Amino acid sequence: MNTESAPGDTLPKDYLTIGQLAAYLGWSTRFIEGLVRGERLPGLEIDGQWRFRRNDVVDWLEQKIQTLDTARVSELETRMESSLLADGIFRTVRTDRLTSRLPVEGIAIDADLDSKPAVLHTLTDLAEATGLLVDKEYLLASLVDRESLCSTAIPGGIALCHPRRPIPLAIRKQFLCLLRTKQPVDFGAEDGEGTSIFFLLCTPDDRSHLHGLARLARILQGDTIAQLRSAATPDQILSALADAESRVQARNL
Repeated sequence: MNTESAPGDTLPKDYLTIGQLAAYLGWSTRFIEGLVRGERLPGLEIDGQWRFRRNDVVDWLEQKIQTLDTARVSELETRMESSLLADGIFRTVRTDRLTSRLPVEGIAIDADLDSKPAVLHTLTDLAEATGLLVDKEYLLASLVDRESLCSTAIPGGIALCHPRRPIPLAIRKQFLCLLRTKQPVDFGAEDGEGTSIFFLLCTPDDRSHLHGLARLARILQGDTIAQLRSAATPDQILSALADAESRVQARNL
């Protein structure tokens, strides 16, 4: 188990109790205890009590969100959305839909690319084309840094690319980009298959980041991926994602 031990008087200030983490993520303490035992959720055990560093939990969720039960992903998404709405970061559920943050300028289809570096450079170019990116070099370096930890590719030929941490000073506001390559690229997916659909999620804070990842995980179900592969234009890409997000939101009501 990925744990450490430490005396109670040396507990870092940025660690959460299991109750605080449960409230933050919208999950029960029992479910989190199960993740610690079975899924290696990183934590610190002090006198029989679990403590969790927020950044470590976010890193773990980035890698594992696609493996979680849909109901748990929905709970996480709902909790993040409620928190963002309560703090005024999101205005309304409808205006802050994830697909509303995907400008048509941030979509490219059938790009002729053959390597991970080429994909990351092209994603950065797409981000710049949206007009919402302030620091192109910083974004690229952060994407490379994140991929050095482990690939953001997931089974099914999809990658959910993002910086290592939220980048509030490098963007004007949250946005999403989508790149589809002409042929699959070796992006390091665990199933050994190539990747041809790449999302880029750029957010100003952890809650928006987790909400975006959870929403994408729920959108990319059913026939949505097939529709993204067959879309002939950026508008068709947007339509497929918007329809899928509408269905997800309807299930939240």
